[in-house]
Amino acid sequence: MEAENLKEKTAKGVKWGFIDNLGGTGILAVVNLVLARLLTPQEFGIVGMTSIFITLSTSLVDSGFTGALTRKKTVDEKDLNTVFYFNLLTSLALYLILFFAAPLIADFFSQPILVQVVRILGLSLIVTALSIVQKVILVRKLDFRTQAIVSVVSAVLSGAAGIWMATAGSGLWSLVVMQLSRLVLTTVLLWVFSRWMPGWMFSVSSFREMFSFGGRLLLTAVISTLWSEIYAFIIGKAYTPSVLGQYSRADKFRNMVTSNVSIVMQRVTYPVLASIRDEKARQARAYRKVLRTTVLISFTAVMGLAAVSEAFVLTLVGSQWMPAVDYLRILCLSGLFIPLMICSANIINANGRSDTTLYLEIMKTCLAVFPVLAGIFISIEALLWSTVAISALSYLVYAVMVSKYVDYPVADQLKDIFPFFAVSAVMAAAVFCLAWLPLPQWLILLIQLAAGFGLTVFAYERIYVNEEYQDIRDTVLKLLKLD
Repeated sequence: MEAENLKEKTAKGVKWGFIDNLGGTGILAVVNLVLARLLTPQEFGIVGMTSIFITLSTSLVDSGFTGALTRKKTVDEKDLNTVFYFNLLTSLALYLILFFAAPLIADFFSQPILVQVVRILGLSLIVTALSIVQKVILVRKLDFRTQAIVSVVSAVLSGAAGIWMATAGSGLWSLVVMQLSRLVLTTVLLWVFSRWMPGWMFSVSSFREMFSFGGRLLLTAVISTLWSEIYAFIIGKAYTPSVLGQYSRADKFRNMVTSNVSIVMQRVTYPVLASIRDEKARQARAYRKVLRTTVLISFTAVMGLAAVSEAFVLTLVGSQWMPAVDYLRILCLSGLFIPLMICSANIINANGRSDTTLYLEIMKTCLAVFPVLAGIFISIEALLWSTVAISALSYLVYAVMVSKYVDYPVADQLKDIFPFFAVSAVMAAAVFCLAWLPLPQWLILLIQLAAGFGLTVFAYERIYVNEEYQDIRDTVLKLLKLD
């Protein structure tokens, strides 16, 4: 009964997690497509120059306490309040650092307008700090329905504000306002729905207990951020804002698939995997299902995106973004390994080995020096192809470490992954050939999407029948109320 209840909660969590991403993140993706037609690659590139500083600071604000609170079996008021006030004080300190460092950042990139952009976007740190505990409370309850509602509402309102400002000629400020207003709306709604208010208490013992685990997660998050953002940082410095804008657009398209799938599966399955960490056989079975489900979804979407990249970019954002097509194709290949590494880190952390994920992130970041050097001395394409090789190598190391904590050998992991890769590769090759049809790009895109969907469904219905596909199919049918 308990196992069935856990399975039901996980299924509901995954369903609402994807509604969250398809709704909230999907709306933002549509908004960004509209803005890409209204704004220039240079304007996107200038805002993209702030990404490493804002993202890195956000990781420091969280300080690993989200993972520590989520994993903790019992949480009381002193734990929640301790995390709340620590995050808030940290965000204030980091904002002051960004505020005074803004002129140095602007000088580094030779973009004076970055002074104002950094100082305004830096306010997002304080806003984020005010909502971390409220979100953890909902995650611990596996209440992803409320989070989906919050995400959708904030995305719609902030997206509308961004488009209105862009049409009014506000340029890059429409991007700044959209990002900041979304976080403000999210924070307000999380306070309303979580119904938790901070009290006047702070526990040093509670802080030490959670930081012993969360501290390693903090370092892991910081190093992971450096790994993921260093390429944009190098491109922004070595090339032009316009080139960075093209790269950032391609990266966002890729992340629409890789990051969204990974975030949903990680956010939903982490508390589940952590809750059964003392039942090793059961945890291994659960993780295998998580991995196979993640691979099925992400490989289909990522390789499909690579196949339709030209028609996709030209139809949705226009010919001014044509250079992003080649970047996107290569990024999709490296993107195959991102969900795999996140799944691996998820199960390792669920077993309390945040020290291992820290070492893995350090390894991955050290390897990133090769793509960085390729980008500086050769070309962006050389940087991207080097990233594909480094990502593949890094995943193999992650898989080895997973096998040390879970009864799931590397050979079995690869054996479970390969059939989904094969199906996705064949589908993508067939869909890519349709790009040469002598038709308008929008029509080619529709044909490619229909063909990709049909081939994938046929393959999993008739050729490689598996439980993961059937679960996804049944969930979608229930969601659409077709069964």
